[in-house]
Formats: sequence, C-alpha cells, structure tokens
Amino acid sequence: MQPVRFTTDGQWNCPRCGASASGKRCPNCKFLIYAGFIPRIIAGLVDGGICWTAAKCFLFFRCNSLDAFLAVTLLGFVFFRLYHILFVALWGQTPGKMLARIQVTRLDGSPVGWTHAILRNSVETTLVAIIVYFEIKASFQIPAMDFLSAMREQRDALISKLMPHDIIYVSMASKLYVYSEYVVMWMNKRKRAIHDFIGGTVVIHDPRQSILPWRRIKVMRDIADKMEEISFEDFLEKHGKL
Repeated sequence: MQPVRFTTDGQWNCPRCGASASGKRCPNCKFLIYAGFIPRIIAGLVDGGICWTAAKCFLFFRCNSLDAFLAVTLLGFVFFRLYHILFVALWGQTPGKMLARIQVTRLDGSPVGWTHAILRNSVETTLVAIIVYFEIKASFQIPAMDFLSAMREQRDALISKLMPHDIIYVSMASKLYVYSEYVVMWMNKRKRAIHDFIGGTVVIHDPRQSILPWRRIKVMRDIADKMEEISFEDFLEKHGKL
C-alpha cells in the first residue's frame, strides 16, 4: 500500500482511485483528502469517551488517601499525555482517529514521529501540567488526618481551596484552546488546527488503513516471514537464471 504523499506544489496521489490530484479533492473520484469537522468530531467523541471513563476511575481511587492522591494524579497525567502522544507517534492515530479512518502525517505525507507528536500536544500538556503542579502542591499542605476525616466527595474540595484563585484562568484557557482548534480548522484549506501548525502536521483521510494498527504490523511481519522462506536459489530458478 503506497502512502499518500504531498509534493511541494500541492500534488498528491488519491488513496481511493490512485489518480494524481491537487487541492483538497480528487478530480477523478471526488475523494476529500483532508479530514474536516465531522470525522474529527467522531474521533473526538470516541477519544473523549475513553478518557472520560479513565478519568472517572482515577478520580475515584485518588481520594482514598493523600498518598493515593499524589500517585494517581501523577499517573493520570502520564496516562492522558501518553494517550495523545504515544498513539500519534507510533501510528499517527488515536483510537478515535482509527475508527474515523483519519491519520496524522507530516506536511509531505510521511509518518509523524515523537518530535511532531510531542509538539502537537505541547500546549495542552503545558496547561494541564500547571494544574497538576498546583494540585500536588496543595496536597502537601493538608494534614493526612484532615484529608481522611473529610467525606469522600469533599476531599477534592479541600485541595481546590488551597490552589491559587487564578488557576481557574488556566482551566478556561485550556477549554478555549480546544474550541479554537475547530475555528482555525475552518479558516484554511488543509483543515489544519492550531496544534497542526505547532507540530508541522496535517490530518488526512485514508480509507485503506486498518482500524486496528497492530493488524498492520502483523501483515508486515507476515510478508517479511514469507520473504525469508524464499531462498536465493529458488528466486534465481523462478526467474530462469539457473
């Protein structure tokens, strides 16, 4: 399967019919190459559902004690950052993007790596890191017995009271950043959001991709195994050299 490639003058090969195209649509089959609002919403809903479920689990366990609060807060931060960075760095897709059949690539269509994936998520990571820092700092100011004596549903409130009042602006900035992504996406032909400009990436449709990326790895391994089974003598005999 030939990956989609973009030339410096905007030419690309259509993943549906293979025709050469420019702009955002294939002139032959009218395939739209750049992922727009609807597929990204689908991907966002799937990823949001997974992250929401994980967040509920983390919130439940981190209120057991101050030690649990510290450990689970750090674990949650690492989990959510890796969710959005690891999947993109390895496959160019989060689970939501896999389901929507869209993929993050570099501007020339080549696979993204760790640098692009980290840069793409850098703003969200920075904003969340600020909140996590003050949560941890506040947890060190509460006596363990006071934390345990409070009702479970009140323990998060104890932490919140000790955090700076201005932290609410960081939370607001995080939400505004997410919403602004879709606004910026509508303002350019390649449907690039802010994090795409930061990371040097673009999101494209590719209906040929398997929903499960590890199946792609398995297919590649099977092909490699088949190639190893063919001896050099068999190759020469098949092609009439012996």
